[in-house]
Amino acid sequence: MQKTRWQEIFAAIILIWALWNYELTLELLGGALNILMPFILGCAIAFVVNVLLDRLENGWQFVFKNKFAAAKRPVCVTLSLALITGVVALLFINVVPDLHNSLKVLAAKVPEALTRFNVYLHERIAVWDLSDSDIAYIQQEWRELTTAAIAFWESNKGTLLSRTWNMTTSFVGTVTNIVIGVVFAIYILLDKERLARNCRRVVYAFCSRADAEYLLNAAALSKKIFAGFVGGQLLEAFLLGLMCFAGMLILSMPYALVISALVAFLALVPIIGTMISAVIGCIFILISQPEKVLLFIIFFIILQRIEGDILYPRVVGKSVGLSGLWVLAAVTVGGGLFGITGMIISVPLCSVCYVVLADAVKRRLAAKNLNDI
Repeated sequence: MQKTRWQEIFAAIILIWALWNYELTLELLGGALNILMPFILGCAIAFVVNVLLDRLENGWQFVFKNKFAAAKRPVCVTLSLALITGVVALLFINVVPDLHNSLKVLAAKVPEALTRFNVYLHERIAVWDLSDSDIAYIQQEWRELTTAAIAFWESNKGTLLSRTWNMTTSFVGTVTNIVIGVVFAIYILLDKERLARNCRRVVYAFCSRADAEYLLNAAALSKKIFAGFVGGQLLEAFLLGLMCFAGMLILSMPYALVISALVAFLALVPIIGTMISAVIGCIFILISQPEKVLLFIIFFIILQRIEGDILYPRVVGKSVGLSGLWVLAAVTVGGGLFGITGMIISVPLCSVCYVVLADAVKRRLAAKNLNDI
């Protein structure tokens, strides 16, 4: 008891110091996060791949029974990574060339559009019947705006170039972290049972039996919710992209494969992904067949209602169990803290916290004989 009290006092002192020196604490946490990022990415990649790996291993067991047991894990890990890499590569092979062609078409149409805008502007000036002094004032304001833009560039080009360099180095660092993370994920997947057993031993070694069981139950619940969310989201994204592709083919819309692939891929990002895919789809169709933009918008709204009312509840089901309000709050907070990655993981993470909190509230109410509240 005395030892536990001293541990609590020591933890409280550390917490107070961390809050008092919050700037240093955030700097230390940021540095630690940068160092551990490859391993964090590796754990995340291993978790996602494990969803497919479990199904492949079940299929292997069904086909081969207990034969070739030594080859089951390496072969299934290789197949899982190959399938995921193949899908991503197929997406880029089909999307990038069409996206490049669309940008070329858009760039070719810009001079024509500027010419039409210039003609329209002169027509408006003629209709407005501006005086010479009004035209001179507008020209003077335009020259001042141009001068201010040039001056801004001259005074800030060093900063802008520095930020461009930082973005480039950040991209290189991200690619490096992903490569290291993939290697780390392979090691985790090949030896996941032994790692899980060692983690349980560590928890029981440093916690009381009750606390250890509570932590392990929370971890099992988290794994179940995250696995259900990942598997459901992937299946839902595939079905959504398939429906989008079929609908666009029926309606004879251009760029059906590209837009459908983007809709499926961006469906993995809650709320924001839908908006981005809608905007990109409208741009693609506006370049090729502007008269079908309104039809695409109507089709996209109907598609999203089908996803929200039928696909998401039935495919993802109750694995997340959050209302729309909490999903929006989770996505907003996660995106603000960790960007796109935060948007993706915030929903299942918030769901885990919700379930754990609900369980704690239920047990405390039961201890106070307040179950009827």
